[in-house]
Amino acid sequence: MNLRNGLLSVLLFAAACGPESEPVSAEASQEVSPLTQKEEVSPLVSPPVITFWENNGCGGDQVGWYIYNDAAMIMPNASGSGWVNDEARSMMLFRVNAGTIIRVYNSPSGSHTDDWAEITLKRYVDELCIGSFESASPNADYSLRYCDEGGLDGKVSQARAQPYAFTGSSCNGTWRYY
Repeated sequence: MNLRNGLLSVLLFAAACGPESEPVSAEASQEVSPLTQKEEVSPLVSPPVITFWENNGCGGDQVGWYIYNDAAMIMPNASGSGWVNDEARSMMLFRVNAGTIIRVYNSPSGSHTDDWAEITLKRYVDELCIGSFESASPNADYSLRYCDEGGLDGKVSQARAQPYAFTGSSCNGTWRYY
C-alpha cells in the first residue's frame, strides 16, 4: 500500500469510526452548494502540480510535470518520468502553498558550482507562471534569487521542492535578486 492510499484509508476510518459528535445545529445542517463542495474537496482531488516548459513565459511544449506532495523532494528528470533534461526555460505552478521553495539547478547533482535559482512562494497560488529562472518582475506571488554563472534557462538538470528553507546557498557567480 502506498503512502497516499494509506493516508486515505486512515482518514476514511477516522471519519467513519471517530467519536460521536454533538447534535447538529440548525445552521450546520443547511445545504451546501455544489460549488462550495467542489472548492472544499479540490485539494484532495487536485493536488499541487509543477510543470516545466520549453520556452520562457510558460510557452512552447510542456517538457515535464510533477505532482508535489508538500514534502521535501527531488523531482526526477526524464529518466524518472518527470521532465526533459536541459529543456526547461520556465515553470507553471498549480495549487501550491505559500512558503514552498523550489530550486532548479544546471548541475545534475544540485551542486552550487554552476547556475541555480531559488523560487520562494509568498502566498498560495492557484496558477502561476514562473516565466524565467534568471529574472522576474516585482510581484506579490514569489521571490527569485539566481546564482548567475552564465545562464540557466534551457539548461535545468535538477529540480527540488520543499515547504521549508534549504540549507546551503553558496554562489560562485553573481547573485541576482528579484
